[in-house]
Amino acid sequence: MTSTVIEFLVKMTCKACVDDIHKSLDSVVGIKKVDINLEKGSVVIESTLSTLRLQELLESTGRPVAVKGYDGSSAGVSILEAGDANVNGVVRFVQATPDVCIIDGTVDGLQPGKHRIAIYECGDISRGCKSIGNIFNPDYYNVNKKVYGDIGKISAERNGRSEFRLEDNTIKLSDVLGRAFGIGPEHNNGEPIACGIIARSAGLFQNPKTICACDGTTIWDEVAKPNSKSNL
Repeated sequence: MTSTVIEFLVKMTCKACVDDIHKSLDSVVGIKKVDINLEKGSVVIESTLSTLRLQELLESTGRPVAVKGYDGSSAGVSILEAGDANVNGVVRFVQATPDVCIIDGTVDGLQPGKHRIAIYECGDISRGCKSIGNIFNPDYYNVNKKVYGDIGKISAERNGRSEFRLEDNTIKLSDVLGRAFGIGPEHNNGEPIACGIIARSAGLFQNPKTICACDGTTIWDEVAKPNSKSNL
């Protein structure tokens, strides 16, 4: 399984904080390397685990945590902000190698069971998921009758949450930035129940911001917001 390198911002004040974080990550299967910079509040983890799982491990130390960036040739993110208001989530994309795109997401509010996820033609959510078009399938792509943007299926637990980390050997992030990600019923190729635009996101060490220029809030203010979809 291809590993990813993710940078987290963690609120740390002393060496004891660093020791606590190391303890929370030591011996966890799937974690290959951990680098902690106390001065910058940075924790960089190489692993095969989902972003949510790593964030939960870090938060188990009782400290605020935020995702800052991903290693790879490019990275993207889709916040599911259109469609069923009860469904919300964040899906991240990392072009880990030229042939592997890692798709890492957490979605809440789903019916338990299987759901289909896909890339759609248009990044237009002006009419919700009605305006994102069909599943993306460029003319040049013709491999074993597979539709290019048809990523596959995920499962939601009884609590309505689906946490997934998939490796896709077809999708190139450069082809899908600006389009839409959608999730829908397992056997229905129609309109997704929830969707969001795929936008470029920060790569590793490319996001130095800790204060929002628009309203002066700190990154910790954002993390503390109880209903912030970006905290999933």
